[in-house]
Amino acid sequence: MLDDATINKIADAIADRINQKQQQPSTMKFDEARHELFHDKSREWIKYYILHQYPEVLTDNGGWITPPKHQGVRIKVLDVKVAKKWLKQNEQKIDWTAPEPITLRRQAGLAKPIKRNK
Repeated sequence: MLDDATINKIADAIADRINQKQQQPSTMKFDEARHELFHDKSREWIKYYILHQYPEVLTDNGGWITPPKHQGVRIKVLDVKVAKKWLKQNEQKIDWTAPEPITLRRQAGLAKPIKRNK
């Protein structure tokens, strides 16, 4: 049997471990975040409607997601809790029904139209 002092030490160690895990920001890959945080929107949609419209979310500006720099550099959500909180607070500002950026470019004549077989 364990005495009360040993049980208290074990309980304190477990409580400290739990607190440490809660304080560590959890990270998420961009593709995971697309599905879990951004309603399955495309990479381009997120970049256009979230990252460019709300620069405060970028880590360069004290935010929670790394900026898209160039091809080959992965975008990551560095703090999932902060991301969820920000998205919840700004849910009404974001037009989740907005068209894909490529659709906007096609409408403006800046991208090739879709070829349809007849």
